Amino acid sequence: MKPFVTKMSVAAAVIAALTTATTAQAQQTQQQPSFDKLGVSYVNYDLDGETLNGAGLQFNRSINQDWFFDVNYIYATDDYTVSGFDVDATSSTLYGNLGFKFYQMNNMVAYVSGGLVYNEIDIDTSGAGDFSEDDTGWNAQIGMRTRLTDAFEVDANVRHVDIYDDSDQEWSISGQYYINRDFSLGLGYTLVDSDNSYVALSGNFHF
Repeated sequence: MKPFVTKMSVAAAVIAALTTATTAQAQQTQQQPSFDKLGVSYVNYDLDGETLNGAGLQFNRSINQDWFFDVNYIYATDDYTVSGFDVDATSSTLYGNLGFKFYQMNNMVAYVSGGLVYNEIDIDTSGAGDFSEDDTGWNAQIGMRTRLTDAFEVDANVRHVDIYDDSDQEWSISGQYYINRDFSLGLGYTLVDSDNSYVALSGNFHF
């Protein structure tokens, strides 16, 4: 548990530094980051040298000025050949979190969230047997979201995930370009560890 506390403390310090550094920027505009959206995305997953393609779905909804729900689903699949056997691999992950905005200043919000995570892995092979595994765990996240201009928003966060009797941290950064008040395009990168990462290209409807 101590490495988790240390990493989350470092993340909190970084976010606090970014908060201080962007205060002058925040005073120039009143545009708030969006915490109410429905987004769909194309996901390209690098899993220990194998490339998986898939899709994602994200739903954010504010409860009030301070609290919000965050649901995020990622599905990835790939077909490849190993030692003459055809392999069909799929992975799906669902996060369900309750979040709190602990710092709000004009165009900048720092937040924490926590909740459940569910993952399922299926590997089907031609003649070498099949493998399936799933588990439910928990996750905790801390991040900062800021509206740099009326058209451009940035989010940086770190998520601790505890599942399959193991734990890890996912470091993410993403940007959104607003076509208008209701629609935006997004690009994000998440680093899970040295062997696993993914890129997501999204389209989002804001309400």
